[in-house]
Amino acid sequence: MGRTPLDTPARQQEVFAAVLHVLAEVGYARFNMDLVAARARASKASLYRRWPSKARLITEALKANLPVLAQPDEGTFAEDVRQIMRSWGEPMPFDTAGIFLGLLEGSRQDADLACLRAEHVDRAYTEHLRVAIDRAKARGELPAGLDGDVLVTALISTFILRSEEDDVIGSIVDGLLRPLIG
Repeated sequence: MGRTPLDTPARQQEVFAAVLHVLAEVGYARFNMDLVAARARASKASLYRRWPSKARLITEALKANLPVLAQPDEGTFAEDVRQIMRSWGEPMPFDTAGIFLGLLEGSRQDADLACLRAEHVDRAYTEHLRVAIDRAKARGELPAGLDGDVLVTALISTFILRSEEDDVIGSIVDGLLRPLIG
């Protein structure tokens, strides 16, 4: 009896889960199709036929597993950020911090990954924060001249680097944002 084809949704999700687990465990530099093939019980050749590079395979796995993110409007910037970060932190079967660190590492080494990540993944995580920042500026909660890109980077970086801590979202919102914005 043959294997289930990689183009069935269930089989693709098995492969994508293997991809994200491997990326989180070994990082981008040591990530390879052999590791994914072994974990997903697939042939390396079948992976390469469908995804010609590890950058494209990783990007497709990430796109298929992006969390559903709603655009909150809680009335304050701090509460909007709290809700956005809660949606990032919804229980996932993957090591989110390991995945993001692998992506950052890989993006420094692989221009194709950097481009694919910026186009397909970054926007999904930053778009809601940018809307919240624009709304907060319009309400006067944040200074008009504030560099939104730097704030987005600071929030995401802090979330990723401290994601293993208890109540990291509370620490960021109540211990960082509220004192800064008053």
